[in-house]
Amino acid sequence: MADYEWFMKAHRFVYHHTNGRVGGNLGGIPMVLMYTVGAKSGLIRMVPLQYYPGDPEGILVLASNNGQPKAPNWYYNLKAHPEIDILVGRRRQRVRAEELTADQRAAAWPAMRRQNKAIDAYARKAGRLLPVMRLRVIGSG
Repeated sequence: MADYEWFMKAHRFVYHHTNGRVGGNLGGIPMVLMYTVGAKSGLIRMVPLQYYPGDPEGILVLASNNGQPKAPNWYYNLKAHPEIDILVGRRRQRVRAEELTADQRAAAWPAMRRQNKAIDAYARKAGRLLPVMRLRVIGSG
């Protein structure tokens, strides 16, 4: 197992089992723990992911898959089952995921780039449009 995969498993475990006391911020990077529902399996999948605050209607997440040609599995899970629970720090919330339109994505991209300078490189490497998902709060989790 690659070091990155091991680290992400450890991060997911700690974030979940401390109820967000540890894991909501990694070296200044805001992290969300998404509890997605598997598109095919129907099983709950915990996904720690960088998020982009500042959207007035929710938080944004980028389906970059670190620049891989295929979108990450969590993206397909959100498309199939858009209502999920998330943990942002110690705050658990129920959200509805929605993909930004092209215009919304273009408007959000500059602020996202300021937070994460690697997103343009991910987009070039992937050779695809990287979807941006808004996680809009609909209630407490």
